[in-house]
Amino acid sequence: MPTEAYELLALTARYFFVAVMLVIVLRAAYGAIEDSRRAARLRRLVPLTGLSGELVVLEPAGRIHAGMRYPVIREGMIGGSARADVRIRDRSVRRRHAYFRLDDKGFHIRNHAGSRLLDAAGRPVREVTLSDGGSVVLGDVKLMLVLHFADAFDADTQDARPNPFPRHRDPREIFEGDLFGVDEDGTGDDAYDDPYGRE
Repeated sequence: MPTEAYELLALTARYFFVAVMLVIVLRAAYGAIEDSRRAARLRRLVPLTGLSGELVVLEPAGRIHAGMRYPVIREGMIGGSARADVRIRDRSVRRRHAYFRLDDKGFHIRNHAGSRLLDAAGRPVREVTLSDGGSVVLGDVKLMLVLHFADAFDADTQDARPNPFPRHRDPREIFEGDLFGVDEDGTGDDAYDDPYGRE
């Protein structure tokens, strides 16, 4: 190979790898910014929704290690998507795996589109209600619910808290619009079907 051609090829390869590294750095920075924005949104929602507790991993599965903790708010979605309120990054967990809701009767989890959900006894179920210390399996990941507050099931106590966002008529406007990018009419690319019938 002529020297000039070799030098040209080496220079091209150098710039190519520099461009690849730049793309990797930019994507990592973008992901960090998005995570920071999402964390800020969740912090703004804390007085409204309240961080009710955590889902603690009991048994390892893939990249998920025992002892990992996932904070949970009063209602939302569990899945592998970056838009999920509880994001579990495991191959056995679908992008939209299940929906959850905390009320005065317990912590309800309902599967989405037939995704794998097992109760504490290992039986397949469509919906399960957990109390403090209860366990459930989503995909291959076994989780235990740990509640932070003794009155976590007291809906009256939660509803009595002052609304920190008085300019909004309905707190759900903040919840759906801020976290999921849902338009005012309830549509949008990131909108999801709520199995609990919330409008």
